[in-house]
Amino acid sequence: MKAVNYRELSKQYPLKRALITGAGSGLGLELTKLLLNDGWCVAALDIHVQALEKQQSALLFISEIDVTNRASLQQIIDAFCNQQNGIDLLFNNAGVGEGTLFKDYALKNWDWIIDINLKAVIDATHFVLPYMHKANSGLIVNMASMAGIANLPRMSPYNVTKAALISLSETLNHELCDTDISVTCVTPTFFQSSIMQHSKGDPAIISSASKIVSSSALTSLDAANIILKNLHKKKEFVRFPLSAHTFFYSRKFIPSLYKKIVRKFLYKRADA
Repeated sequence: MKAVNYRELSKQYPLKRALITGAGSGLGLELTKLLLNDGWCVAALDIHVQALEKQQSALLFISEIDVTNRASLQQIIDAFCNQQNGIDLLFNNAGVGEGTLFKDYALKNWDWIIDINLKAVIDATHFVLPYMHKANSGLIVNMASMAGIANLPRMSPYNVTKAALISLSETLNHELCDTDISVTCVTPTFFQSSIMQHSKGDPAIISSASKIVSSSALTSLDAANIILKNLHKKKEFVRFPLSAHTFFYSRKFIPSLYKKIVRKFLYKRADA
């Protein structure tokens, strides 16, 4: 991979210490590779680490972990932060997609998706913040989705967890406003990723969603580059591509028309 230099981000965080959850595939893997190529020390966490093990770098620290295991997550974060004498960037990327009607989704599956998409983010952030507070420096990036704003039908488990990440990010920005710690919430629409691979919902809806994701013109590498190029700006939100802005502003300024379009064109059977 050709090295990309994130000069402005490196100026802010010259020690270049990052921890990425969900780093074993898709966006997380591309973020890991890009940061390694830019000279960052990266702790890469995932339940599947085969792709990470192919990366040859003395700056890469791989941990095979289920991020819902709170004790293991804390142990890994503490070990990395103590070894590196702190941390600059936490990227809460681990997450799963879902497609289903609310009435058809088992309560045990709600526990599953909330544990991964929300509670693991809360845990990682909670464990990292003391190190950032000690240095009065750091950036937390939460990988949410436009789904947390648009709330399209047949996606309630995913929508709810991503909306919670948006809320958490905004709240933390208020609470950290007197520090040099910032939080960026990423809210894209679709790009090529493995987000649907572990879904437990309606097979027909999941299949339809997977086709939409895989047919996107934007790759995980494209998305990783867009995100990293924006982090030094310390924006509260990073939205991309154009469709994300379309969803956001149409819902905000013409909500009645937006609702009508969503219900007419998107609330259909996935196999219709």
